[in-house]
Amino acid sequence: VHESREHLEGSRKMAKKCSLKWNKQTFEVEVGESLQELQAKLYSLTQVPIERQKLLYRGRQLKKDGDLAKVKPSGKLMMMGSADELKAPTKKYVFEEDLSASEKVQLTKENVAGLNNLGNTCYMNSTVQCLRFIPELKASIQKYTSDPAGSGDMHSKMLILMGDMFNRLDKATEPFTPMAFVNIFRTAFPQFAQRGKSGMYMQQDADECLMTFMRVAGSQLSPKYGLDPNSKENVVKQLFGFKISRTLKCAEEGDDEVKTKEDSLDKLTCHIDEKTNFLVQGIEKSLDEVVELKSSKLNRNASFKQTTRLKTLPKYLVVQFVRFYWKKELGKKCKMLRKVKFPMKLDVESFCETPLRKSITARRMKDKEARDKELGLDSLQVVDKKAKLDPEKSDSMEVENTIQPSETTGFYQLFGVVTHKGRDADAGHYIGWVHDKDEDWSKYDDEKVSPCKEEDILALCGGGDWHTAYMCYYKRLDEMPPPPKKKGKK
Repeated sequence: VHESREHLEGSRKMAKKCSLKWNKQTFEVEVGESLQELQAKLYSLTQVPIERQKLLYRGRQLKKDGDLAKVKPSGKLMMMGSADELKAPTKKYVFEEDLSASEKVQLTKENVAGLNNLGNTCYMNSTVQCLRFIPELKASIQKYTSDPAGSGDMHSKMLILMGDMFNRLDKATEPFTPMAFVNIFRTAFPQFAQRGKSGMYMQQDADECLMTFMRVAGSQLSPKYGLDPNSKENVVKQLFGFKISRTLKCAEEGDDEVKTKEDSLDKLTCHIDEKTNFLVQGIEKSLDEVVELKSSKLNRNASFKQTTRLKTLPKYLVVQFVRFYWKKELGKKCKMLRKVKFPMKLDVESFCETPLRKSITARRMKDKEARDKELGLDSLQVVDKKAKLDPEKSDSMEVENTIQPSETTGFYQLFGVVTHKGRDADAGHYIGWVHDKDEDWSKYDDEKVSPCKEEDILALCGGGDWHTAYMCYYKRLDEMPPPPKKKGKK
């Protein structure tokens, strides 16, 4: 060690400071006894590889260590040779601060795996992607999958495979191929296994697919697998089902009988005609319609006005846009392309039966009073002043105060959309769109998953050949949503 230190110190004392010229540049270098060390230093300064370096001193090339002894202190060296080109990196690196908000969500969030298409299965893929973001449904299927007391029939196996598919999608980072699930689904329901003249599987209806899934899940998921094991309804009814009242009144003279009956539904429909511009209008048309029924008094078919109102509100509300219809002259199903706008927050108060509607109104008044109190406003004084001006309204307010406020607000938040692109009902392409957080959404186009924004979702209202909303998935809001931010100048 002592000898090596002496050698190092000796080499430092023998180093000579010289100048080196290369390509119009001049560097100050230390020339010692090793030519290899000098060349390594020059590579770090100029990026000229050692094998390309040609060192000259007083017109002579320096080829070996002994040639360096001829170099005098403050001597002038020259180097010839071309440097390596700096190549751009083959992989593009993007820093987090350069990403947009939706790209950051796409980078960090989970549950973004797509589903491979197994022969026109986009109608199924889009439906599955919306359903798997219903946590209560996933939890119930998970309980069923781990229960050894399953029935073991085809519907049971199908539900178990659906749960497996949900789990795989949650963990996957690459597209998943649901071969086993698709095979058993087509076997159990042959209408989804129809083939065209070319032998390819035919396109199917996303709504029919959803209703089939619900029937299968409803037949297997008894109340013990749900959030309320004491309920009399199966899990599907607990999540999607709601009770309605139907009133039938004959629109013709001679029959003044009014019939009322209760029923249950799993979804609402939006009827579309030349006057439908908004989702609420289409739902109202489906709830208030004229039907033809047999009149016992007239002893013939007659027109009846049917009025339907909601008696209960489901936790999840599915709304189908009735865009496909049978065109007799063409002999096939066609698509209604009309533009129908749908809201991010849907108010269903006007669709409800009178007792439920009043209960929702009482809840909203209660929430408003709480917000006013937080803001330091005395809403009761304002009501008293209005009551003095209008005694009739004062009486109505007293009646409203006796009504028990509803447990829910009557508002629903959009979290999923299934769209259809194309003019033919038996062709085209389905895509699923699912909400992530804030204004960020994900677009599930079979195996391709990409981020999008709320404005992209609102553009799915139709009016052309672009992706058009066909099924909307809403979640009930049991807490009053915050008021929308006002846009524009203060």
